[in-house]
Amino acid sequence: MAYPESYYAARESWRDWRIEARELLHLAQVARGARVLEVGCGGGGLLRMLHDRGARAVGIDTPGRALDLARARPAGERESRGVGGGILLPPCSLAPLLVEVGEGDALPFRADTFDAIVGQHVIEHLPDVNAALREWRRVLKPNGYIALATPNARYPDPAHFADAAHARVFSPTEIREVVTRAGFVVAACFTAFPFLSRTRALRACGVIAYRAFQHAPYFATRGRTIMLAAHKSGN
Repeated sequence: MAYPESYYAARESWRDWRIEARELLHLAQVARGARVLEVGCGGGGLLRMLHDRGARAVGIDTPGRALDLARARPAGERESRGVGGGILLPPCSLAPLLVEVGEGDALPFRADTFDAIVGQHVIEHLPDVNAALREWRRVLKPNGYIALATPNARYPDPAHFADAAHARVFSPTEIREVVTRAGFVVAACFTAFPFLSRTRALRACGVIAYRAFQHAPYFATRGRTIMLAAHKSGN
């Protein structure tokens, strides 16, 4: 996911990014003091929102310019590199912690560490989604939540998010199935930002008024972004 620094700097000013971020925090049921992992923390914008809510936030990403940018922006308490060691969070830390990980699916955390895991436009980049979800489930506490935002394969204008770095773009049905197979119970799955036109004004209208279209039969499964929440089932 090698995007230029300008991309990470700009995207947090986009209205749709801010809407997705707020929805993710709601879907993940983030409360003050909760331990929350952001997978693919990019430039650190969502980490700062977690910090502002009083969550004990941890962001992970592969080495690159995005992680450098995230390091420079939140006031992190400490930082760790690599995938060894079974990292534990400081007991009273609220400052975001940044962790550099390799390209594999293994996470450097002990089982049952986090209350919630969030991922904003990251799951579509993963070459082995099943392995990643199993690992996320391992580090999640019993009944903990994952909350995901990902492009929708049923969006009528797929060129809008065409990206060579995408390993797979899911439909709502497909993302529900893959999450369920990994041992989660889906609590919510809906789409946001309906396709109204290719014109900029109507695209903007679809972002601003996205809630008005969520229950309309044609638009309900065809929004640009899938928002999904699921909780860990069993042990």
